[in-house]
Amino acid sequence: VIIFSIFSSPFVPLLSLPFHSPLSRAPSDSLFRSFISLSRSLVCSFLSLASSKMMYNEFGGTDEEGVEEEDFIGEYAIDDSLDPLTRLERYHTSDFSLQRLVLVRELVDTAKSAGYDDCVSRLLPISANFVADAEPAVRQMFVEQLYPLSIFLIDKGGEKGYNELINTFLPYAFELLVDKNVEVGASAVNALVKLVELVKPEHIEPQLLNVLVTLAHDDRAEDYRVVAAQLFNELAQRFGPQLCRDVAVKEMTVLAEDLSFTVRRMVACSLGKIGAVIGKQDTVQHLFPIYLQLSKDDIWGVRKACAESICSISETITKEHRPNLFEIFERFTEDVSRWVRVAAYQQLGHLISTCEPGEVTPALLKCFTDMAFQSESGYDSDFAEYCAFSFPAVVQAVGKEGWPGLEQAYLTLIKDVQWKVRKSLAHSLHEIARIVGREIAEKTLTQAFDLFLKDLDEVKFGVVSNISEFMEHLGEAAREKYVPIICGLPSETDNWRLRKMIAQKLGMLAALVSPSVCKRNIAELGIRLLEDSVADVRQSCFRSCALILRRLWQGEPADREAFTAYVKKLKSSQNYQVRQIFVYICQELVDLEMTDPGVQFFEKELLAGFLELGSDRVPNVRLAVARTLSSTLMNSSLKTNAQTLELRSKLQRDDVRDVVYFSSLTVPPKQA
Repeated sequence: VIIFSIFSSPFVPLLSLPFHSPLSRAPSDSLFRSFISLSRSLVCSFLSLASSKMMYNEFGGTDEEGVEEEDFIGEYAIDDSLDPLTRLERYHTSDFSLQRLVLVRELVDTAKSAGYDDCVSRLLPISANFVADAEPAVRQMFVEQLYPLSIFLIDKGGEKGYNELINTFLPYAFELLVDKNVEVGASAVNALVKLVELVKPEHIEPQLLNVLVTLAHDDRAEDYRVVAAQLFNELAQRFGPQLCRDVAVKEMTVLAEDLSFTVRRMVACSLGKIGAVIGKQDTVQHLFPIYLQLSKDDIWGVRKACAESICSISETITKEHRPNLFEIFERFTEDVSRWVRVAAYQQLGHLISTCEPGEVTPALLKCFTDMAFQSESGYDSDFAEYCAFSFPAVVQAVGKEGWPGLEQAYLTLIKDVQWKVRKSLAHSLHEIARIVGREIAEKTLTQAFDLFLKDLDEVKFGVVSNISEFMEHLGEAAREKYVPIICGLPSETDNWRLRKMIAQKLGMLAALVSPSVCKRNIAELGIRLLEDSVADVRQSCFRSCALILRRLWQGEPADREAFTAYVKKLKSSQNYQVRQIFVYICQELVDLEMTDPGVQFFEKELLAGFLELGSDRVPNVRLAVARTLSSTLMNSSLKTNAQTLELRSKLQRDDVRDVVYFSSLTVPPKQA
């Protein structure tokens, strides 16, 4: 009773959220954690207060003696009768930080409900308080509101609203950039990057670039210069090539010599976007020397930052200068700091992917393949995970011709003791097959396929999720060999999510084999999955069953008789849910016939059963028919069919209101 008397409607849904639930406006994870921490602390405090009061009364205390506690509780109640703007004006200085957080969270809605004039005259003067709020979560939430607030003001106020962006919101964002709380500063950077999109070209230099230059020369605290280095890079696209060449490159050159290693580290991380804007020749001439200098810095943190940004540098320099970058990489792999070495190896796969096949040196490729054997040798086991994750990108870079240099590493990784390594490879198996082609896929990749199908469910799920895409790159004989194995997977697991994934992929597998193989293996599994105990599995099989039917109808009559008879029999089941399944399969079939009219048999074989269920005794079945009729049949060639029109007319006179509603809907056809 106490909790619900305190927390009026704006608070109740917020405090009732589980820890893992996102807020409706999806603030950052750190802000959400701060909000939940505040909420839970508050709830615990009041529960403790309520518990103490009850114990006091139980042992002889009186309600009158608890007035002091009730006054304390009443102090934090919000008057819900107030309009949003008045409520903001009254409670924005509340000592209760959660109240302020909720008010800030609702700023955009408050502005919209108040209108432009009241927003400018009453809301904006209040907003300055939130910039200096004592609670970091409030400041962080406030800076995240600046962009949507700016859009509202510009939309409703035109030039006057734009002036508020320039004169009010940009200064707020710059102030919060150097907030003592790291998460507030990070949110301010993100907000400023968005706000810059709204700034007119003629204001870019005076309102943004000049401010960054001032920050870059501010010696009061290194944080100012760190932020400047970061934003020269983040806003490079908006500055354009000329301003980047004339100003940003010059300032970054100076900041690279800064006495603070934190500033130099940020410079090392912040060269890639500038390089992309000014072009490869200017990058080689002006930025690459900065990178080379920082890669030899005495502080390992600066060298680590260089290792982490090596790929962005590779993408912005000329082909002729990449060998110099490879030399820097090799130096990183021999660095005295383990953190630098690890960072370099983490980026190696990506680095190789930025090159053309002829650029990848044997030494660089050996560094990559050596990572695959680290688990065996007992050294850094994480290296094998880095190698597995980037393996497809490296295969793409070296091409089919470079596969022999990678094959042994791949065969080692697929047997790695770490399941995360195998899982990564399982998810990318189809991509590697696409690159290397059928011969290598059948010779080497099928070894991985065999192992993954017998592995843990986490690994098995990876290969099953792309199983039809992988099978496309195998010959007919290899496909027919694996179909029985794949169809046996559901009976080997209690994991319904794996069965669901197989149900989703079954129809695409049917298209890859002959109708006779489809009848012998795939159709039988389709029946089992339609009868699965888990509803999600059954629902995932509807589309696949329609695809199986179409594949069987491309073969001989003997191939399709049994499965077609099974589907037809569903409409006569005593279970109304099974009769609904028949309706949903009909829906998928009609949808497929609209997109691919090459195989059409619904009208001849199944339409009569569908029409019959329009008179089913169970409203839910008729409702399914009504929905299918409006969403699918009325967008197909059957929309002029006399029986279809008669069914629609009958459903529009149904006793059940929902059936009437859905049968009367006009649903636009799906976009191709």
